[in-house]
Amino acid sequence: MNREIIFRGKSSVTNEWVYGSLVKCGNENHIIGFDEVDLDGHHIRYYSDRPVFTKQETIGQFTGLYDKNGKEIYEGDILMCIGQREDNKGRKYFRKVLFKNGGFCMNVPEYNVDSYLHHHIVNGELGWEVIGNIYDNPELMEETK
Repeated sequence: MNREIIFRGKSSVTNEWVYGSLVKCGNENHIIGFDEVDLDGHHIRYYSDRPVFTKQETIGQFTGLYDKNGKEIYEGDILMCIGQREDNKGRKYFRKVLFKNGGFCMNVPEYNVDSYLHHHIVNGELGWEVIGNIYDNPELMEETK
């Protein structure tokens, strides 16, 4: 199975998200962006011919996983899950996605640990939802305090 390696970062010119391949230019990383088209039901990505200058702190990699709604999950995303067990029913949990020790994980601030995303896959699905990211929606992480 092939894994699509994609990065994203916010353009330093337009402040919009750019998706594509990562390139290193000197001491900085940039994204070679791609555009997406749908031709007769076929999803096609094609790459631009020049790098987009991106805000370094916003660059993150696609985890290879999708949330419960089929949305791609990237480093820096904020995930939410609503408790279903008797002891946590209805409680909202918020987690920041990061890359640490060779794998993608979510920060669990209540216990001051990081938990690898693949540990949260049940029946082939990740039951969490992307509700924003730490760059556009930092206030969402205040929910965990």
